[in-house]
Amino acid sequence: MKMTLTPEEIKNARLEPEKLAIAIEQVKANGYIVLDKVYSDEQMAELRAAFDPMFDEYIERKGYNTGTNRAQMHLPFQAPFNDPSIIEHPIAMSVIDGLIGEYNKLVYFASDTPMPGSDYQAVHCDINPLFPDLSVPLPTFSLVLNIPLVDTTEENGPLEIWPGGTHLHGDRANQDTLGGIINPHMHIVRAAEHMHSEKVYMSAGSIVIRDIRMWHRGTPNRSDYRRTNIALIYNRDWYGSGYSIQIPQEEYDKLQERSRMLLRSEKIGYPVKMPWEW
Repeated sequence: MKMTLTPEEIKNARLEPEKLAIAIEQVKANGYIVLDKVYSDEQMAELRAAFDPMFDEYIERKGYNTGTNRAQMHLPFQAPFNDPSIIEHPIAMSVIDGLIGEYNKLVYFASDTPMPGSDYQAVHCDINPLFPDLSVPLPTFSLVLNIPLVDTTEENGPLEIWPGGTHLHGDRANQDTLGGIINPHMHIVRAAEHMHSEKVYMSAGSIVIRDIRMWHRGTPNRSDYRRTNIALIYNRDWYGSGYSIQIPQEEYDKLQERSRMLLRSEKIGYPVKMPWEW
């Protein structure tokens, strides 16, 4: 579902109560919500100007890693990426808090970029089962937040999703199948061929919040420009990620109270880690 915000909601960084309830409800029931055009074109241009040369250097050093002409790249914890409006946007946090509680934490600070010439990914979810023998769905415990830096269209490789309950099949039906793994309890790639899917079209500066268990895949970028998503992950306090965000002490001290709480489990007092240092 795509939700259009009023100018007042964008200015005040607050959803009307009924809209907030619907947004939370949609993630619970359908797996995701798109909040269209939350950020300004100027902020997206600033992010692109910082991101593009860094990504070019990353590809030169490390190459592609999530498929043909497609790469996941961790972001350094520095401006303009670590702006409070990215880390703790009040509208995004109101939805996230409503789903996984106010004591959640930010555990992943990265990006996903299909370049021109990228191909289809395998259908996958971004997590393996917590309890492989459990056949009942668990409450939401991890959420992915994406911010597209350019308009997402049919031509530039939109995210394709399988809404309507793929995050609720039961824990043992989860699997990160991107590397060709087949879950014996649920052949995700085969099953998805016969299920309803949607491509997510949206404006640059939108916010997508989705349950990390939701099935999805990247599609081919047939345009002549990269389609970059900022990608953050917010978890319930007890769930880790296997990654650590390195944050210099002076950067951490400058953060607002909410950001400091969100990042409380990360590596505070360490130098910025550049993408090619992973």
